[in-house]
Amino acid sequence: MLKGSRVAVRPFELTDVEDYFAYAHLKQATLPAGMTPLKSQAAALEHIRRFAREKQDLALVYRQHVVGNIGVYPRDLSPLTGDDMTREIGYILHPQFWHRGFMTEGLRLVIDDQFHNGIQAVWAGVFPENIASINLLQRLGFDFQFEVPLPRGLTPDQPRNERYHRLLPNQFEK
Repeated sequence: MLKGSRVAVRPFELTDVEDYFAYAHLKQATLPAGMTPLKSQAAALEHIRRFAREKQDLALVYRQHVVGNIGVYPRDLSPLTGDDMTREIGYILHPQFWHRGFMTEGLRLVIDDQFHNGIQAVWAGVFPENIASINLLQRLGFDFQFEVPLPRGLTPDQPRNERYHRLLPNQFEK
């Protein structure tokens, strides 16, 4: 578990279903994160079981309630050593907690932990219209790298681009 002054970041537990579903069914929270809104608590439970199995998505906890999650995903292996030295993050937050610094604090904890454990770069993909998320990444020290179109299967309604930002350890603002 990672602890900050107001939030903690920890693995999901089966008892988190209600808290997770409270935001994972909301279009205003899920669509900017590139996620399809969940239709039931049963679907939320399946997500949490997958989170436990894959050990990549962590719960963002405020006052003993899950208010968001942060995913830390592997990227390409180093061609020289075979080591996995970069990660990509993704995140989602209940709209009731937007613009209050909770995700900033949670991401700082997670990113610091990644760099402390030898990761050499953290990446984040964000939709160009998600200005709040772009601003968050900039505050943390991320630099814009490039923008690419998403594959058709990931954009059912219309073609869509994604901006990629990168953070190196010497750029990180704790």
